[in-house]
Amino acid sequence: MARYSPCLRDNEIKQARSESLRAKDTGIAPENSSLHLQLIALEEDIKRLKQLSRIADKVAMKRNELLPKYMPYVERYLAEGDVFANQVFAYVVIWLFDTEQFDQAIEWAFLCIEQGQPTPDSVKRDWPHFAADVVLAWCEVQAERGNSVEPYCSTVFKKVSNEWRLNEKLTAKWFKFCGLLLLRDIHGKALPSSVESADKLQQATELLMKAQEFNPKCGVKTVLDKIDMRLRALTDS
Repeated sequence: MARYSPCLRDNEIKQARSESLRAKDTGIAPENSSLHLQLIALEEDIKRLKQLSRIADKVAMKRNELLPKYMPYVERYLAEGDVFANQVFAYVVIWLFDTEQFDQAIEWAFLCIEQGQPTPDSVKRDWPHFAADVVLAWCEVQAERGNSVEPYCSTVFKKVSNEWRLNEKLTAKWFKFCGLLLLRDIHGKALPSSVESADKLQQATELLMKAQEFNPKCGVKTVLDKIDMRLRALTDS
């Protein structure tokens, strides 16, 4: 067996110290470096983010600089298959949501849940609540503009309705949104009077009533009354 040279050990220590100082001074850690060095670099980058006043500037920094910097490390971590609490992975997932890269963000958020990854200290919610909040907020904006919310809406709502134990208010918001979505016209307005399908109206009713079960104050009574009026009009006609 080859002996471990003291000289080799000294060189490794010097290299580790050098990389640690470089990570702290520049915020850059080698792609294949340890989690420790990545965390040093990450800490410096978070400080830089906090110095920015505008949300748009923060988003641009995350998209153009930080994600390209840390994604290779995260991809290597996932490829190796050794699961451990990894704050670099967690921050990358948060930044993917912040930059609306939802395909990767949602996939990796599900993986964070599977791995039991904690969210970063700056995020006061667990992964299901964080992902459900962010995606719902995005869906609401898109729906009001008359844009498609798929496939992200269906992907997350499936989790909300079948797996995740979210608080009642957030769960109600999702059921309400999906119910109103069935009633929206091409301009993004939820108008029961514009819906010609009784089946679609019934589906919306079921979703909205479910929302009311979770949160009686979620504000769906008026819409339910309008749906009922529309169903009667379709039946009479």
